[in-house]
Order: sequence, then structure tokens, then C-alpha cells
Amino acid sequence: MSEQTTLSRYNKSVDVLNMPARIKQLPVSPLGWPTPWFVTWFDRDGKPCEDGVGIPDFRVVNPDKIMTAVKKNLCWVCGQPKSAAFHAFVIGPMCAVNRVISEPSGHRDCQIFSARICPFLSRPNMVRNEKGMPGGLKEPAGFGLKRNPGAVCVWITKSFRPFNPVRGQPGILFSLGLPVEVLWFAEGKRATRKQVLDSIESGFPALEKLAREEGHQALRALATQREVAMQFIPDA
Repeated sequence: MSEQTTLSRYNKSVDVLNMPARIKQLPVSPLGWPTPWFVTWFDRDGKPCEDGVGIPDFRVVNPDKIMTAVKKNLCWVCGQPKSAAFHAFVIGPMCAVNRVISEPSGHRDCQIFSARICPFLSRPNMVRNEKGMPGGLKEPAGFGLKRNPGAVCVWITKSFRPFNPVRGQPGILFSLGLPVEVLWFAEGKRATRKQVLDSIESGFPALEKLAREEGHQALRALATQREVAMQFIPDA
């Protein structure tokens, strides 16, 4: 396939020149977006079907792939094997505070590309489109915040721990170890300190509400978590 043909497959908003080779192997949606491995595809009857067949719904995670990714050490974005030593997670500021996320890790470059290119993550004013969502879907484990965070980070760590939440939706969550690298993004480029702080300020009340329901000890722990997280935000 020629370079021109490759470029014509993709939406003009996709940074094809900086796309990791593994992502170039993913199926392309009818609107020209590379379709992450975790996305569920639906046939004409609205039933889940084989990847690459039918239409992908980027809002719907294939739940079977969560444990597959963990057990086989696969990248959440491209579906290919990754290093067992380093784990890159795309998380919002609130997840950087409590270091808990509902999605598995991936390659560093795949996750950076996702943080920069994903329409929802790279456009702070975009809201989640719930119209026409398939029925019978399971909510993410724990308590998901359905807001656009405005800024996200790629949190790269050597350790994480899967666990089942005792509150909220059932399923699997991931507790993240301290990072070896943290890269912040907003609007498709590196985020500023102000962008990250604004996102923390707007989202923190939701975490406080959950902690308050658990009691004073949970509130104190959350305050400590926030102090630790502030070490990993941009300096400028």
C-alpha cells in the first residue's frame, strides 16, 4: 500500500505520520479512525460481532478483553504483547490522585498516541454521547466519572495490582504503583500546569463526596493522595 493510499484511509484529524506501527495494523472505522483493540464491534442487528466486521462503537469496551489483556500481557490499545517491566496507563487527574483505573495498560507510544489523538480525550469541550447506546451494557467497575477531564496523563509504572471493588459497580480495577514517568496532555499536546490544576479542582469534589461517605479516615487518606499527586503535575 502506497503512502498516499495509507493517508487517505484516515480521518484528517489523525496524526498518521506519528502513528505507532502497531496502531497502523488496527482496523480503520468508517469515519477514518484507527479502532483500538478494546473497542466492541456491532453487526447490522446491533449485536456484538468479530473485530473488523460491522461497525465499531468507540464508547463500548469489550469486557472480555480486560482479563485477556492482563493474563496475556497485551496492550490495551493495539492488542499486541508488551513489556512485562513497564506499564503505561492513560488516566485522568482524579485517577492520578487515587491511582485507580478501570482499564488495563499498554505500550508507552500507543498510550501517548491515544492521549493525543482520541477525540474525547483531546477535546476538552466534548461531552460523552450517550445517544443510541446498545442495551445491556455493564458499567465500568467502581465509581466512574463520566466527565471530560480536560487533561489526561500517561502514567508509566513498574507495578500495578488488579482488585475487585467493595463498593460501586462490580468488576476489576487496577491500583497503580508510583510512576517512573508521567506525561500530561490536553488538546492534543503537552498540558500546562494550569490545565491540569483546573481539571483537578473541577473533579476533586466528586472524590471528596465518595470519601466522605466512608468517613473521616477516608477523607484524610484522600487529602494525602492529593498531596502526593501534586508531585507529578507539570511545573509550568
